[in-house]
Amino acid sequence: MSYSLPSSVAADTLLHDVLAVSLTGINVLHPLYSPAGELDDFAMAYLNPAAQRMTGLAEEPGSTMRTLFPDTFSNGVFAFYRRVFQTGAADRYSFNYQADGFDNYFHVAARRSGELLIASFTDTADQDRSPVEESLRASQAAEQAAHAVAEQQRQRFREVLTQMPAYIAVYQGPDHIYQFVNPAYQSLFPHRSFLGKPFREGTPESVELGVVALFDQVYQTGEPVYLREMEGWFDFHGNGQPVQVFLNISLHPLRDVQGRIDGVMDFTYDVSEQVRSRQQVEQLNAELETRVQQRTRELSEQRQLLRRILAQVPASIATLTGPEHRFSFFNEPYQQLTAGRAELDRTVAEALPEVIEQGFIGLLDQVYVTGQPYVGRDIPILLDNADQGQPEASYLDFIYQPLFDDAHRVQGILAFILDVTEKVRAREQVQNLNEELAATNEEMLATNEELLDANTRLLRANADLDSFVYAASHDLKAPIANIEGLLNALHEYLPTVDQEPMVPRLVGMMEGAIARFQQTVGHLTDVSHLQQGQYSQPIEHLDVPQALEDVRLDLLPLLESSCAELVVDVATCANVRFSAKHLRSVLFNLLSNAVKYRAPDRQPVVQIRTECTPTEFRLAVQDNGLGLSEYQQSQLFTMFRRLHTHVEGSGVGLYLIKRAVDNAGGTLTVESQLGAGSTFTVTLPRA
Repeated sequence: MSYSLPSSVAADTLLHDVLAVSLTGINVLHPLYSPAGELDDFAMAYLNPAAQRMTGLAEEPGSTMRTLFPDTFSNGVFAFYRRVFQTGAADRYSFNYQADGFDNYFHVAARRSGELLIASFTDTADQDRSPVEESLRASQAAEQAAHAVAEQQRQRFREVLTQMPAYIAVYQGPDHIYQFVNPAYQSLFPHRSFLGKPFREGTPESVELGVVALFDQVYQTGEPVYLREMEGWFDFHGNGQPVQVFLNISLHPLRDVQGRIDGVMDFTYDVSEQVRSRQQVEQLNAELETRVQQRTRELSEQRQLLRRILAQVPASIATLTGPEHRFSFFNEPYQQLTAGRAELDRTVAEALPEVIEQGFIGLLDQVYVTGQPYVGRDIPILLDNADQGQPEASYLDFIYQPLFDDAHRVQGILAFILDVTEKVRAREQVQNLNEELAATNEEMLATNEELLDANTRLLRANADLDSFVYAASHDLKAPIANIEGLLNALHEYLPTVDQEPMVPRLVGMMEGAIARFQQTVGHLTDVSHLQQGQYSQPIEHLDVPQALEDVRLDLLPLLESSCAELVVDVATCANVRFSAKHLRSVLFNLLSNAVKYRAPDRQPVVQIRTECTPTEFRLAVQDNGLGLSEYQQSQLFTMFRRLHTHVEGSGVGLYLIKRAVDNAGGTLTVESQLGAGSTFTVTLPRA
């Protein structure tokens, strides 16, 4: 005989009555999630009468487990509830609860029902505690303490995983249910939700890639799996258009407290950029290899052509390799300069031992170590000459230019040398004539009769000087023009820049040398004209601030590149009677020198002041630059005398402006201290 419930009994009424008389506590829980999507609490939605009696709470507590029973997050109860809800597998749990006003041993059974969790529990508060239970309670207390430590470590571990830039996810059970994804992982698929879903549903693209099988392998064997540069196509944006990526994937087994495998951790890096870059490099390397093979023969022919061209250049050229400065190339003019002693693979010190004590090997070492070029102007040198049997004195303009390899390391030095012996000796003759002229002027002051004789000698010396300067400047123009013409003709035969990068550098050096020769000849012409009075200019009333502003604009690139500061105080004395051209020359030379000869360890500051007396106009230009020694000050206004070789110049500018000021009845003086700066003062008559 079978029995069934009467049809008049309503299911809702029956359920309510069953829950009311049940001796077992029933707790209906609703999951709560953090902003990151992690299940981190349960809301207590309903307690039956037995549960109300055991907990002392109302039927609808209106609060959460974290608020009412915070110790459940350290004794393993919350972890048990979360596991049952996320996996959907019903389970039981026993624990001793000694917190939040309780001291009982509880048995709990839990099961997921839709989006709710149903928990049934009993306690032992109304039963005698046996020795076994007491021992069990002690064991449970120790277990709870261990659970608390484990939960704390788990939270710290999750915080670390949340901050890491890799894509990290944690899965539980044989179906690999998502338990955790860090923000980086979630950002890959902003349109998808993962928690509580199997891996194959959360990331369906992984099935065809065979990754699900690898998850199964790790879960079953307990051995980690590593994949390098796995190619995959994923729909990151939910628009049905998969994107190609390359991933480094590490799958690691996770174990419970008993050491059993209960999950998998996925640790993934996106290496798409590195893989594509390597593929591009490999493709470029293949293309470059083809181009290199194609151009090897062309470059060889171009090198031979370059060597033939350099052999005909009217300058001494050599290339030196390695820290020992071994000859790897030299042209015929270089062989003539060294009396045929240069040999390939021989060091400079071996071929030209006399230059060691003269400091040239030290200069080469300096360029090789620092990678900075060295420029020498009018440098004296003694070279042995096999024909004469004794050292021969010469003067050279040269550039030691470092040569770099592809890694920008110095591998050698290019030596570009011009023999300027004739130019220097001509200049020395001019200086000697000036010294003789000065001595003659002193003798003219003795007596009227001696003055007449000295005047005759002075006129003769001036005439000789003018003739010599004119002849020197005239005679030098022809060879310079020839060299310039030869260089222009060579342009038609030189290889293009992309074929041989050394060509434009050498051509530029030769053009610079020609320009400096032409500048020197021009200065000689200026000196000749000045001596003959051809540079006399009309005297005008000039506005000093306007002239200073014009010069400042001309020097603006130099001022900006050196970060120089100009301090101008010319308002109280703003007018002067002087030649406009000569005033501009005075301002230009004094200001440009003040900036060019600046100290390397401080910002250049140049002060320009004017002062007027009833009879005189004074202009002072003061700087904080390198300064001059007493000996340098005594040589400062000598024609062609340069006191600093690290800055381009000819040694004529100060000589010319001093002559212009002297011719106007004024003076140009200097006060200077080495290392502290200099003050140049120009004085002109006001009448």
